[in-house]
Amino acid sequence: MTSMITRRDAVTSLAALTACASTSARAAAERVDVVVVGAGFAGLNAALQLVDQGLKVVVLEAARRVGGRAQTAYHLDPRIELGAAQVGPMYARVRDLATRLKVKLGPGAHVNAPYSFVIGDTLVPAKNWATSTLNPLEGRERAVPPHAMNAFYVEQRSPFSALDDWLAPAAAEHDVSLGEWLRRQGASAAAQRIIDTTLGSPGLDSVGVLRMLQEATRSKADVKAFTGGAENAGKDVYERFALASSHVVGGTSVLTDAMARKLGAVVRTQHAVASIDLAPEGCTVRCRNGLRFRARRVVAAVPFGVLREIDITPSLRGAQGDAVRRMPYGNQSQVWLRVKAPYWEADGIEASMWTDGPFTLIRQQLEHDGRREFISALSFGAKSKAVDALSPADRGKLAIDYIEKVRPSTRGKLEFLGVHSWALDPLVRGCSHAFLPYRGADWAKSMIVPHHGLHFAGEHARRLEVGMEAAVESGERVALEILQALA
Repeated sequence: MTSMITRRDAVTSLAALTACASTSARAAAERVDVVVVGAGFAGLNAALQLVDQGLKVVVLEAARRVGGRAQTAYHLDPRIELGAAQVGPMYARVRDLATRLKVKLGPGAHVNAPYSFVIGDTLVPAKNWATSTLNPLEGRERAVPPHAMNAFYVEQRSPFSALDDWLAPAAAEHDVSLGEWLRRQGASAAAQRIIDTTLGSPGLDSVGVLRMLQEATRSKADVKAFTGGAENAGKDVYERFALASSHVVGGTSVLTDAMARKLGAVVRTQHAVASIDLAPEGCTVRCRNGLRFRARRVVAAVPFGVLREIDITPSLRGAQGDAVRRMPYGNQSQVWLRVKAPYWEADGIEASMWTDGPFTLIRQQLEHDGRREFISALSFGAKSKAVDALSPADRGKLAIDYIEKVRPSTRGKLEFLGVHSWALDPLVRGCSHAFLPYRGADWAKSMIVPHHGLHFAGEHARRLEVGMEAAVESGERVALEILQALA
């Protein structure tokens, strides 16, 4: 009996073969020298360094955009930064990147109006703070503005002088909780409560002070070099660096976008990584979209809160594994408002506010051209969780209602623009890292050691730097590690 193949059978068979071929092509791993997971400052800089040395690199980014926590809020206004606003005076690597990529920097960054203070529902002008009956502080603390209390008890009392002192064995004696550190310094209960409200991380006794001391040492070096000391007393870290720092013209995202453009097709957005398999013959990276990559080395340039969701084989162990599993990440819940009229002229009081209400910092932003159009109302820690539980519209309503209640001069002069919460971003999971008490010294030494071909970068993998510069520094470090390993 002769078998007849109909046109329908042929079409069906062809479709099946095409599907099989497509599946086979999809399953075939793309071969490169290095896979970089994460397209923030760290991952992008590592890729740029490696590509410059002739290596074949791919950068896998889960989000639709690059930049990580460096994000300009173009959907609100290009002058609004959701993270990474200041290019510090000693950010040599970041400044060099901007020069090489022809990205313009402008003077000043993160400049906010001076602060007044709200206790209960009462607004206290700065000039009255030290003597106010509402001031809950004791002794010398009474002259310290609440938003500068952390600097008073941590930065000004850091035992470190050299930038790498925090990595020395002797630093282990300071690897205690922030609460223990403050008690050692004689901080009052009121001062401790105030500092707790400014922490993105969970609680005074749940966060280590070692990372803060590292940051304080780096900050003191910058302040001493560029701004002097006495005139900066009573200011927070952003105020001290505001005028000495720079900003990226058009928004910080202009710089990370320029880095990605320089890399071109190397960068693959919407490529979330599911697993990293490390073997002597090479590394295999699998994406959630089914794509696979084979590489000689892999760079993990994502926060540990994200990395712990990626299956790594062989698994991370010891202090390194502990750091990836347990490193806390804080939150900063942001509500952005437009200022329609200068309320500070109506009441003659400092425009920004520190409060003991739902928003710890209410910053009135000063633009580089003199305009004063925006307010950011910021909540931290436990307060941010309560704010984040609300819808965006309700967060905006909460901010406006609260500000109008404690400051009548603002009534009818504020417009809700939008919100942002790093903790609610599943691809970031928090705005800043912390160390656990008594684990920081071990983590700092162990967490960046290469693991079977896997290298670690990111702002959390800092050595001597802070902020954007720390991220770029870490990208440079892993690039050198890989070049040496593959030589």
